[in-house]
Amino acid sequence: MAQKFKGIQAAKLNALLQSPNVRAALVARARRSLPRTRALALSVGAEQFARELHIETGTRPGTKADQGLRRPYARITATLTTEQRKRDGRTRMTRRQILRRGAFGG
Repeated sequence: MAQKFKGIQAAKLNALLQSPNVRAALVARARRSLPRTRALALSVGAEQFARELHIETGTRPGTKADQGLRRPYARITATLTTEQRKRDGRTRMTRRQILRRGAFGG
C-alpha cells in the first residue's frame, strides 16, 4: 500500500509538484521579486551584490520527507567572490536582509 499525504498518494503529489504550471508559478514569483531585490541592494550600496543576483531553479531531493516528497523551488541567489564581498562589506544591510526584504516586498 502506498503512503498517503492527506488523502493523496505521494506519487500523485510528486507528479503535481513537478508539473510545468507549478514550476512556472514559482519562477514567476521569483521574477517579480528580482527587480525589487536589485533596487534594494543598489539603494543600500551593494552594487556588486545587485549585479550578481539571478534566479536559480531546482528540486529538493526529498530525502528528509517521510513520503519522499520532492518539492521544486525557484530562488534568488548571488554568487560572490571574496573580493566582491569585501567591496560591498560596508553596506547598511546584510545580503540576507536584502534578499528577505526583496522577497516579501519590503
